[in-house]
Amino acid sequence: MLPDRENEIIAIVTYIHHKIGFRNPPFSLLDFCGAFPSYEFQAAELPRGFNGELLIKGPLRIVRYRAGSKPNTNRFSIGHEIGHGFLHEDQPFQCKVSASFSMFKKPSGNPREWEADFFSSELLIPVPVLNRMVQDLTKMSADEFRREAARQADLFGVTLATMRTRLEDLNRMREWEGEFL
Repeated sequence: MLPDRENEIIAIVTYIHHKIGFRNPPFSLLDFCGAFPSYEFQAAELPRGFNGELLIKGPLRIVRYRAGSKPNTNRFSIGHEIGHGFLHEDQPFQCKVSASFSMFKKPSGNPREWEADFFSSELLIPVPVLNRMVQDLTKMSADEFRREAARQADLFGVTLATMRTRLEDLNRMREWEGEFL
């Protein structure tokens, strides 16, 4: 993916955050629907291996997510499909279950899926907000890191696996930032 595309995604997510007044977690999907009434969320029975899909009916964007999945899993799937709606307009998508997303791993397979995962991560767990809320991770023991990841996962409304990866990404960004200061 081109670096400009990453910047475009961050700009779109920042616009969404600003429009709904998001400052502190968790990101409100209800507030999102209020600000973007062309989006609708529906629980659905999806084929095995699929977590969500985006259906397009005129101006309406219907995000369908797996009925029976845990709410925190569905939040990421919904964010992912919202990403497709903003980034890949007028293209319906049905998305397979993916491994934990990391912003530092190259996309395997379809780059549009990586873009939608990046979008969802930034939408639900924006790096500036997470950075403000988390202390120095390098000084934490493995147990302290696990407890912090669990606390932040609950706070942001995402899975523990998603938060662990996001904290690892944050730690890597902080390391790089230190090299330039």
